[in-house]
Amino acid sequence: MVKRLLLIILLLPTLTFADEFVAGKDYELVVGPATNAGSPKVTVTEFFSYGCPWCYRLEPALSTWLQQQGSKVQFSRVPVIFNKDWKVYAKAYYTAHLLGLETKINPALFKAIQTEKRNLANNEAMINFFTAEGADNNTVKSAFENSTMIDLQIAQDAALMSHYHVNGVPAVVVNNRYKTDLQMAQNQKRFFMILDFLVNKARQG
Repeated sequence: MVKRLLLIILLLPTLTFADEFVAGKDYELVVGPATNAGSPKVTVTEFFSYGCPWCYRLEPALSTWLQQQGSKVQFSRVPVIFNKDWKVYAKAYYTAHLLGLETKINPALFKAIQTEKRNLANNEAMINFFTAEGADNNTVKSAFENSTMIDLQIAQDAALMSHYHVNGVPAVVVNNRYKTDLQMAQNQKRFFMILDFLVNKARQG
């Protein structure tokens, strides 16, 4: 009897944690493309923009969280477009990816736009920014102005935004089955608690 009571007491924090987050309130159930059932990794997709101040504020904590996850998750990003300026930012994201400069460009772009308040919302300014960061000018210019691959990716992202009803960022989709965002979470601390909950839920199948 004592052992059984002790077991219940030990399980209480877990039960409280599990019951704390409610579908329709703290996260939404969504239906997306099937994930690889044979993969041990949970897919985590962040919808974001360099033009989003909340995305910038979340960035350090998100980087720490991803390091803590190790090989448990497969992380990717989708740059959203809510206005014409953000389309330039989306092109910048894919240009950096195309050139293998994500690690260098991402923090530099966030800082330039959010902290330094630089106007990079046009092709010429963004091409000059990449060149100043060490990228080849002609290659960047071609990526921004003539890349059908980037244009196609942006069109696919718009379809994903519509499919998942992404109306605000940062938002995260876990395993193409669950979606949460900072507005639903109410604050950054709860955001990561919900994210942990959803990743564990996805791993349990």
